[in-house]
Amino acid sequence: MPTRWDDTATMTAISSPGGLQSTIPFSTAHVVARAPATTLTGAASASTRVALGQPASATHSTLYTQTGAITDSLSALMSRNMRAGNPFQDVGAALLGRFRADGGNYAQSVSAPGVPAQTSSDSALSSRLSLQGDNTVSLRIATASGAKVEISLARGQDGMAVQIDVTDGTLTEDERNAIAALSGAFEDALEGLSHVPPRLDVAGLADVDPAILSSVNLRAVTRANGVAVQAIEFQADSGQRSITYTGPAGEVSVNADLSKPATFGTAEQQAAAIDKALLQFDGARRRGDGDEALMAMFKSAFSAVHSSYGAAQTERSQPAGTVVRVPASASHRALLSGLADYSASITQESKRVNPGRPEEIDGFSLRVSQSSKVAGRAGSNLAVTQEQRSALDASFHKPLSAHQPLALTSDKSSQSYLYYQVKDSVSTRTELAEERGGLTLASMTQSRNLSMQVSRFVGGERVELTVIPTVDTVTHDLLPMLRAAQLDGQEEDSRQPRDQTETILRRRYHDLARSVAALQQG
Repeated sequence: MPTRWDDTATMTAISSPGGLQSTIPFSTAHVVARAPATTLTGAASASTRVALGQPASATHSTLYTQTGAITDSLSALMSRNMRAGNPFQDVGAALLGRFRADGGNYAQSVSAPGVPAQTSSDSALSSRLSLQGDNTVSLRIATASGAKVEISLARGQDGMAVQIDVTDGTLTEDERNAIAALSGAFEDALEGLSHVPPRLDVAGLADVDPAILSSVNLRAVTRANGVAVQAIEFQADSGQRSITYTGPAGEVSVNADLSKPATFGTAEQQAAAIDKALLQFDGARRRGDGDEALMAMFKSAFSAVHSSYGAAQTERSQPAGTVVRVPASASHRALLSGLADYSASITQESKRVNPGRPEEIDGFSLRVSQSSKVAGRAGSNLAVTQEQRSALDASFHKPLSAHQPLALTSDKSSQSYLYYQVKDSVSTRTELAEERGGLTLASMTQSRNLSMQVSRFVGGERVELTVIPTVDTVTHDLLPMLRAAQLDGQEEDSRQPRDQTETILRRRYHDLARSVAALQQG
């Protein structure tokens, strides 16, 4: 009589494609390649070869021994990593590497040393780990054909479990190869997540062909005593990129809107714009006394969402030394930031550190954004308005002297300190307009409203209040700079080789972009 999943004392059904549900009890490791309603021919014996899942071949078969152990390179990696700082080192890459030859479902678990083998009456190890594991990671990929893939990894006190679920279709060879090609990027992401604080090295996961893979989603959760203490999520598709982080120090959120490619700059321009933004974030952190580690994560997230689209993505595929032409119709982009529109925020966990004045809060919040409106057609009647905004709201305590420790208590003798309150807002508006193919309007207006208030307390009494304001508005006409750049190439010697001409025009474009960026104050 055929043996089904539910007839076997040592096996329980593996159901629900949404997560790590249940698995075959084991003493060291086990592997399952499976599909619904598949039967085993013959009862399990001392050595039973079971071919399950999508069309079987010798390479997809699984050998179960009397002890339930199996010699498998992936289980060896998992066993090696049980006590490692990065529990998923090389495991994520190995899981995605399977797709080069196999597009089916898969599951494997490894018990921690000293943990007894599971019995059929126990909750399955993988199911328990998916809900309560100290570290859980899921990578969800949607293909252009509609198939969905979820790769799940979990590590907890009892052991480690991994799983692949393929639903809503069968993967094509191109889809399998595209998923396998993400092995290195997945490994980089997992390595970054193992750092304290985490490093958000996720940009490579978005470096895909949207005609094959339509979306990628990475989620990682760290738990303590069964309670989530840190969560990171990255999403990417053809229209957007986003990263969110929630942890003990605060929250980070970065979103990029890729729907207006007419505003994207060259790879060099994008990289320079990112570097400039990161410097501004560092300046805001210093001014508002923000947390360095949380700001590092914010900068990492901002860089990640802006390094995998437009020219930053396409120019990587060009042979080394290739000069990518900047057409005259795209010269207006040198006057813009070069980045996709975005909204980003970092919010530090607020603290009440002064028992004597509990209304005083130590906190840090920075919000930045860019929004663009594009109408018409480049080289004809294009009209662009791009606005960037930033808002800093921070408050913090400092000792009266750098040599004097800050130790605030309810005792008045400790109540001598400085209390800073910062409220800054900056906006930059760039307007461009073409008529008959030529720019007739190109201007940049920047407005700043900065305020720092410093209260000096001695013995619990405020003895001095200093307010340092900065309010100004500056407008720049960008047309003279654009004309001086000579990006139309009309002044070039027609006998000059084309590649040299393109190199000169590209250098002028970047010189102009740097000059315009330098007009913006921090």
